[in-house]
Amino acid sequence: MSQYITHNVTEQQTNELRYLHKVMQAIQILGEQPQLNVVAYGRIWRYADLLHTAVRYAELAELHGYNTSAFQHWFHRDLAVFQHYGIALRIS
Repeated sequence: MSQYITHNVTEQQTNELRYLHKVMQAIQILGEQPQLNVVAYGRIWRYADLLHTAVRYAELAELHGYNTSAFQHWFHRDLAVFQHYGIALRIS
């Protein structure tokens, strides 16, 4: 854990964070090659899925008290890409 404030999190949120961690590891290639599709966990993942998953992962990580500043920096730097896919960031 980090020195950041943890919020009340449910077991479901913790399990979702663990699952998304595995998903992110499986589909990370999309960050370098967004034109690819990745088959993992019973579905086909595309670049937009990577972005959506990354945002949810960051939201859950922040709830658990982890520092998400590196993600927030990436999000704000590439805001146009996220907006193109209709993705909003709901963390502080």
